[in-house]
Amino acid sequence: MKEKFNLTEQAKNGRNGVQLVYVLDCIRNSGRASDEGKVFANDREALQFFFDCFETEFNHTYNKRCFPCLADRIGAYLRGLPGCCNIDYWNDEILKLGLTWGVLDSPEGRKAEKFVDRFFEGCGLRIIQAAEKVGLNPYNYSV
Repeated sequence: MKEKFNLTEQAKNGRNGVQLVYVLDCIRNSGRASDEGKVFANDREALQFFFDCFETEFNHTYNKRCFPCLADRIGAYLRGLPGCCNIDYWNDEILKLGLTWGVLDSPEGRKAEKFVDRFFEGCGLRIIQAAEKVGLNPYNYSV
């Protein structure tokens, strides 16, 4: 029997599935999780760990005003390279991901620039989507 708080295989294999798996792996393999000896039994625990860190480290009133959209606020948090999410940071690595995911045809041009510019916010959106799929309400962190 599968753990009920994991993303379904359908979600992992869906249109954005590779991106959902990527953000979950970034959380699971984070330096902070390793330092704290965290072993996540399921995706929900990993996402709860991320949101707990996000809440204490970044989600204060000032940032809520600067980034009223939750995905943008999470993206700004990710851009600061938090210890709880081992996300790629360098543009060439981000472009490689875009090519691997099939989002980009070429590492050059306007589409590639836009992908790099919105990468962190896009990952924020995937984290929100993953949380919703495992029964967490990420919008508790909106207000």
